[in-house]
Amino acid sequence: MEHKNITVDDIYVSPLKAKMVTNAEGWMRMEPVDKTPPKTNSPLLNDVARILARDCSMTPQKIAKEVKIKREIVYSMFRYQTGERIDLFLQQYRLKLAREWLACTDLPVSEVAKRSGFASHGSFSSTFHEETGLSPTEYRQEHRPENYKMLYEWE
Repeated sequence: MEHKNITVDDIYVSPLKAKMVTNAEGWMRMEPVDKTPPKTNSPLLNDVARILARDCSMTPQKIAKEVKIKREIVYSMFRYQTGERIDLFLQQYRLKLAREWLACTDLPVSEVAKRSGFASHGSFSSTFHEETGLSPTEYRQEHRPENYKMLYEWE
């Protein structure tokens, strides 16, 4: 059996409250976003998904403590199941959250940094620019639709 690496997309839970959807008949309505973390074939990653959906600022050490597995074992299991170091995976998860906050809300960039689990606005901005080639503000300008307030609800 072939091993498939679990990705951020496999465990991601949107921070939004609701999104506008269009049904088959063309009617549009706001529907709540499912906050249930997706299931994977890994009990560890299922726990990580649940933990990150609740608190995306969790460190690898705190995750290991919460799942009650030795840190070294969590690190090696995580690397095997995702193909990534846990700290880099967590960073990608936080960046995905940040991209969604930036594209779908008018929250200040400093609040996006905080809600995405970054330690500071500065670390967020530099990491974001390093990964996307854009500042958070530039990303927002390029990716947020003009009618975003009609398309998304957030807390």
